[in-house]
Amino acid sequence: MLETAFTPPAPTPRYVPPGARPSLTGYLNYFQIMKRNPLEIWTEGHYREFVWTPRVFGQPYAITHDPAAIRHYLVTNAENYGLTRMRRALFEPLIGDGLLIAEGDLWKRTRKALTPVFNHRNVRGFAGVMRDVAANAAERLAGEDGATVPMSREMLTLALDVLTACLFSGDEAIDTARFSRNLDRLLHIAGMPHPLDLMGAPSWAPRLGRGDANRLVAELRDQVTGLLAARRAREEEAGTDDFLSLLMRAGADEGAPLSDTEIVDNLITFLAAGHETTARTLAWTFYLVSKSPDAFEQAVAEIDGAGLETEDPADWGGRLPFVTAVIKESMRLYPAAAIFTRLSKGPDRLGDIDIAAGTEVVTSPWVLHRHEKLWERPWVFDPDRFMGAAAEKIPRYAYMPFGAGPRICIGASFSMQEMVIIMAEFLARLRFEHVGAQEPQPIMRITVQPSTEVEMRVTRRVR
Repeated sequence: MLETAFTPPAPTPRYVPPGARPSLTGYLNYFQIMKRNPLEIWTEGHYREFVWTPRVFGQPYAITHDPAAIRHYLVTNAENYGLTRMRRALFEPLIGDGLLIAEGDLWKRTRKALTPVFNHRNVRGFAGVMRDVAANAAERLAGEDGATVPMSREMLTLALDVLTACLFSGDEAIDTARFSRNLDRLLHIAGMPHPLDLMGAPSWAPRLGRGDANRLVAELRDQVTGLLAARRAREEEAGTDDFLSLLMRAGADEGAPLSDTEIVDNLITFLAAGHETTARTLAWTFYLVSKSPDAFEQAVAEIDGAGLETEDPADWGGRLPFVTAVIKESMRLYPAAAIFTRLSKGPDRLGDIDIAAGTEVVTSPWVLHRHEKLWERPWVFDPDRFMGAAAEKIPRYAYMPFGAGPRICIGASFSMQEMVIIMAEFLARLRFEHVGAQEPQPIMRITVQPSTEVEMRVTRRVR
């Protein structure tokens, strides 16, 4: 256990009197909170009890943070639970029918096509590229010794640089800074549910105030469409066997290749979701170690003593158990995906409650990872909970930074390897001091983001 305990920023759970009934005032407050920051909607009771069964605008919900119930609806009986209209409303404008929201035969075909690029052998093969990109970025910052760096923005650009280098052979032109900037702006505009979506309004009803979002979506899709067009122009060239080429060949053996629109949908899915979630986790992780000197010193001592210079970077995770634990603890406190929802297709039973067809089942990793029945000192930053025997005691479905079941994040191992390598390269060269005028507060805009830029003074480490 770290000598000094750091409790990082988080919204204070709301107090709701027992037996409180829905009211007009309550609904108005609900809209205001969801617009401001959906993480604030959770009450004290959600962190203390496993199951809640409210009705919102007549829609039945089952909110569960019971690991056994989570396993049942996400894994054991996953076929009975489809995606919700809210999920499609949030993601469809940007990623169309990408893997994140595809269902049925399209999801199966796309998942099958994409799985090979993320298999163990291929992920290991990306490690050298990850190391080179990370080392160049860390060395550049070391050359700015004493400068103040916007760490969140740095990580967004770095994570996208890694992704494009690994998955697109590094030879397709994409303006990574522009892509990250536009995506960040889009999530701030459209990264929370629209009131009409919260009320279950039909998709054809116009969502006022989304004009800027539509323009940003068009620009992002134009960038990625151009990337595909560049590859199409040299499609006959041999020797390219990357993520894009696999997408272009997907389904061809069965006579049903993905259309260019479907290819663009999935390119955007991985460019957007793949770099956004990783970048946010890294920014939070650097913030946490900057606020916990004990964790920083333990991490750098591990890195300095690991002999990484002679090790394949694909094996660094095994050589750096504490650094890995720091990242896992960061994902516990600030899970990039803060909520999972499913819609029951037929009746079922979750634990002690009956589920009717049409019930929305909700689990929030934000709440799950801080639940008082599952974690000791749940609000405290403590990487040691992911070390040795302590880690073995964590219930399997009490910790889900990448989801669970058939729809678990396909890039989980890629992301973990990338984050370990980036942390190792950066902490080997640099010290970090948070110098922002305000502490960053977590705010949900699809992903859990800092409310303000994470300003860090970076200084070169002398070893």
